Amino acid sequence: EISLGLVGSEMCIRDSKNITVIALRLGEYEWTESFITNYNHKLPEDSRENAVTYNLAQLYFYQKKYDKVIQQLSNVEYEDVSYNLNSKTMLIATYYEIDEIIPLYSLFDSFNAYLNRNRKIPEDRKKYYKNLIKYTKKMTKMPPSDTKALEKLKNEISATPNIVNVNWLREKIAELE
Repeated sequence: EISLGLVGSEMCIRDSKNITVIALRLGEYEWTESFITNYNHKLPEDSRENAVTYNLAQLYFYQKKYDKVIQQLSNVEYEDVSYNLNSKTMLIATYYEIDEIIPLYSLFDSFNAYLNRNRKIPEDRKKYYKNLIKYTKKMTKMPPSDTKALEKLKNEISATPNIVNVNWLREKIAELE
């Protein structure tokens, strides 16, 4: 059982996101939903709605309720760069999971444009996201029966130190093997 000592204090957005991720990784879906619902009043008012929406999208992603992920993320205007990057990353995984190739490729293009235009994101951080786009795109073009190409892609990913969501990529490659 997970418990929090957040009786009277305000909670920062980063803590809310981290608590949500840890609980989801532990498989505590009911607890996570309860946390998001019952502790949202502890978040700063100006960013509460985005935080709750994003955290719910994460919950739905872990539950494989991909339609709900897309619905949640389409209802958000992220002013925070980190939320924006994370939501686009989650959308890439979601579109891939449900085999929505046309929206996925559209997202690749718009995400690349966002990364190229945004001066607030350091170049080395942009590389992490561009590598996710690059390798996800390669996976969509790969025939599952091509073991040689899969092995090459797996080695390429292992040799690349800067990839966001690398564990998800490895999981998807393992599914293709």
